[in-house]
Amino acid sequence: MVWVKRRVTAPKAQPIDARVPVIVVGGITAGGTGKTPCLIALSQALIKRGYNVGVVSRGYGRKSPQTTIFVEVEHNADDVGDEPLLIKRTVPGIHVLVAQSRQEAVLRLLESRKVDVILSDDGLQHYSLYRDLEILVMDASRALGNGFLIPVGPLREPRSRLASVDCVLIRNGEHPATSFAYVIRGFRNEATGERLSLDAGLAAWQGAQVVAATGLGQPEQYFQMLRRKGLTFESVAVADHAVLPIEEIAASYGPDVVLITGKDAVKLKVPACDNVWVVEIEALLPSHLVDQLDKLMGQRDE
Repeated sequence: MVWVKRRVTAPKAQPIDARVPVIVVGGITAGGTGKTPCLIALSQALIKRGYNVGVVSRGYGRKSPQTTIFVEVEHNADDVGDEPLLIKRTVPGIHVLVAQSRQEAVLRLLESRKVDVILSDDGLQHYSLYRDLEILVMDASRALGNGFLIPVGPLREPRSRLASVDCVLIRNGEHPATSFAYVIRGFRNEATGERLSLDAGLAAWQGAQVVAATGLGQPEQYFQMLRRKGLTFESVAVADHAVLPIEEIAASYGPDVVLITGKDAVKLKVPACDNVWVVEIEALLPSHLVDQLDKLMGQRDE
């Protein structure tokens, strides 16, 4: 069925604006692989090179009745989805639009905003959307799982899809040309906005009662990253995209510090206590990837 869908739908996709390339950052496995952090890092790299960046997304989990919404930092996750809101708050200078159809989102974005490049958050399987470049993100430890399609395995598409994309990025991979990794830049207090460097946070919380909590698709990746920095903590994981029960965590563990991710922070429905800190993470991408995008942009300007 996946092969039929690709053969039938893909040939119909046509460029919407030949001057504005569309780049899909997606995956073929269910669950978290690091797509959104990679897209954020790409957005930041493109902005540094002087490009106006647009992002389109379905806004998974959003409850707003509006068909399309331009995401603003003041929105909440129920309106626009947690990942689009995280992207906008992390990179305020970009234009983020959520819509049920990514094709519709691209059209609206081009009509309403001046952009030089559009990134699609996920959507590798959204074949009605024309794309100039496909970046497939996967995790080294999970790889392709048992190699079977959903529901028997984790794959959204057959493993042969790897051969048709333009670039494969592997989280914690072994080859520098295709590998990316997360680095912790520091910590931000969700209530006060205070920031601590990585070293300052680690020193301050030695011997403290720490809870690390998250609703990521692959929570163990997050916990392992913190453990490698020498932190000792209780771990709490909820379902992907779920809201962290901060009050229950406080009642159950009596923590001095609660460490959460940026994706968790944008979903909090009540003001955070002053012991809730966001772990500020950045994806370090292969340098050649941004050079490849720069080359693509240059070809469009010719």
